[in-house]
Amino acid sequence: MFPGWTAEQLFERVTDDKAERPPPAEEPASTDKATELLKAIDQNLHAPQGDIEWGPPAEPAASVSPALVHTVEGASDTARRLGRQLLELQRVLRLSDDEAAQLAQLSGNIVELSMSIDIDIDPDGWSRVTYRHQMLNLSDKPMARLSREVWFENTRDRLSIDPVSDPDRRVMIQRIHDTANLSTFACQISPPIQPGETATVGCVCEGGQFLNDHYWRQSIPRYTRHYTLRVRHQGARQLLRCWATEEEPNGSENSAEDALVWDYDGDDVVMTLTRDHLRPNQALTLRWDVPHEPA
Repeated sequence: MFPGWTAEQLFERVTDDKAERPPPAEEPASTDKATELLKAIDQNLHAPQGDIEWGPPAEPAASVSPALVHTVEGASDTARRLGRQLLELQRVLRLSDDEAAQLAQLSGNIVELSMSIDIDIDPDGWSRVTYRHQMLNLSDKPMARLSREVWFENTRDRLSIDPVSDPDRRVMIQRIHDTANLSTFACQISPPIQPGETATVGCVCEGGQFLNDHYWRQSIPRYTRHYTLRVRHQGARQLLRCWATEEEPNGSENSAEDALVWDYDGDDVVMTLTRDHLRPNQALTLRWDVPHEPA
């Protein structure tokens, strides 16, 4: 709230000479950091980079005040607006300065701050899948739709897909293509997510059944800060096997079991897979095996 002042200066006794003393100027490191932030935003708005460093913060960086955004010369109005909103978001989400700088490097992209998928499977294999996407628009254009695709081993007629209500925005499901066990659709967003804004978009899919092959593969279409998959398999009683893999953009696969936990809740099997700082064209797959009833 009082940039440039230390706690000792704010709480010390005021004398006449101290009252006339002008407040100390912003530290050069903060001003330079604000300049770097807006420069990165401007550059990536015009030419988004193809391969961006995206991962946990390495070292603490100098703090940047949102007020400094207006003091940087040569930045575009769009970069100033995105920079100010990004710094405000940093305060709300308690992001480190390094994480905010990484997000600035992603300017020109739509970023998923979080993607969560909750799958509830009943004893007969019929499921309810709930998607929630927290989107951050770091491009210079509004975002009005979010494309999705779901596939199941078996379905009951056409899959039922409904939007998840949100107090700030309306979501409508646009069916694009339906087959016996696959549906391609889009979540239409109103009002659109403006540059610099965040919004949560969600939907619920019902009518898909898990029979013999128990797995869920999720492709990652955009930069995703947090990914969470929760699966509750009701009445499974016993988990025979459970493993997870992470597929890289080049097609190679790595184990993701360090981010996988599972447990029992009565007769239910509960599994949770988490991953951070994912990149476009990656994919995560969770596989599990439970006893099958004899024919």
